[in-house]
Amino acid sequence: MYIDRKRILFLIMISMSLYVYSQAQDSSSERNSLKEGAWALQFGIGGNLTLTSFQGTTMAVKYQLSDRTAIRGGITISANTNNGNSSADEDTSNSADAINVSFVLQYLWYVNPSGPIHFYVGVGPSVAYSYSHNSLNYSFPDVQNGQLYWDQYSNASNSHQWMAGGIGVAGVEWFASQWLSLRAEYSEGIQYQWHSMNSTSDFSSTNTDYLPNNYRSSGTTKGWTLSSSGVSFGLNVYW
Repeated sequence: MYIDRKRILFLIMISMSLYVYSQAQDSSSERNSLKEGAWALQFGIGGNLTLTSFQGTTMAVKYQLSDRTAIRGGITISANTNNGNSSADEDTSNSADAINVSFVLQYLWYVNPSGPIHFYVGVGPSVAYSYSHNSLNYSFPDVQNGQLYWDQYSNASNSHQWMAGGIGVAGVEWFASQWLSLRAEYSEGIQYQWHSMNSTSDFSSTNTDYLPNNYRSSGTTKGWTLSSSGVSFGLNVYW
């Protein structure tokens, strides 16, 4: 039987939070850093308790506007490129490049600013852009009637995608100390997506009996999408 460990951990944390909160109504607010002017770095907690990105962002920062309100934002900029070559009976080269940029900004409301346990909700905009380029080129021998020819094939594709929308969150934060807290959070988002793609393919040969062949395609898709991150866990470091 499959057991969703994240969901179980989330339910346990919520139950413990409710119990501790009910037992600590009179706790001093000095046990947390929910104060005007406080800053916090936010990280996600992944499998095997490793630190990961938060809400898809490389780094997230939170600033307390007051003991009950805060604003947080996160940005991600990533890029990668891969190139390969091989030669045996065929001469092949390929490349793949990708760029991703995303930004999230949210306004948070804390239900109870005192004590070590805090429930909060939030909402805010999100935007993202991604670009990818892939190319493949290869040539291979073709023997016809004892004559050696070389055929060449190439393909290139480009993709652009924009996304813009909003994300709503609900969560609980528990302060292990004044400067360190753990959180469990659930989020739902709605985004408008615009995606364009174009592709080209070319075939040629040193055999004059073969005619060059060219193919071009392009397309655009647009529409609204709903997304959920499910339950996520994280770590906050205050100063």
